[in-house]
Amino acid sequence: MKKLFVIIISIASSILVFGQDSTPTIPSSTQQSLEGNNNYALISFAPIFAIALVVILVIQVTRYILAHKLKNKIIDRGISEQLANSILEKSETDKKEDSIKWAILLLGVSGGLTAAYYTKPLDIHSIAIITFSIGLSYLAYYFYLRR
Repeated sequence: MKKLFVIIISIASSILVFGQDSTPTIPSSTQQSLEGNNNYALISFAPIFAIALVVILVIQVTRYILAHKLKNKIIDRGISEQLANSILEKSETDKKEDSIKWAILLLGVSGGLTAAYYTKPLDIHSIAIITFSIGLSYLAYYFYLRR
């Protein structure tokens, strides 16, 4: 099942990436407006954001399927369904820590995107700024968990 998911995702992503015959051309009026207000930073990060969403979707679906299989195995062994749900259910503190993790991570990403936007030549150092800010947000989450 895992191999099938990996094959489908890799074929779909390669078709998505290499699906066009030629490079798209930007009309001159749009190109002038993009150069005028520096909105091309958003255009360059949109594919990365889309790929991240697809990866998160695949991970969540896989987690849901594996939890369902585990519940079925527990029920087949003779344990009641309520006990299986209580074993696999997240506690309130886990839910709180998960939401705080996502809040800290998204704040780090938004801070990195903002910093990359205001440093004018958008190049490889923009990716370094975003990566550094994501690392700082994970470090902040680590310190939150230790507290």
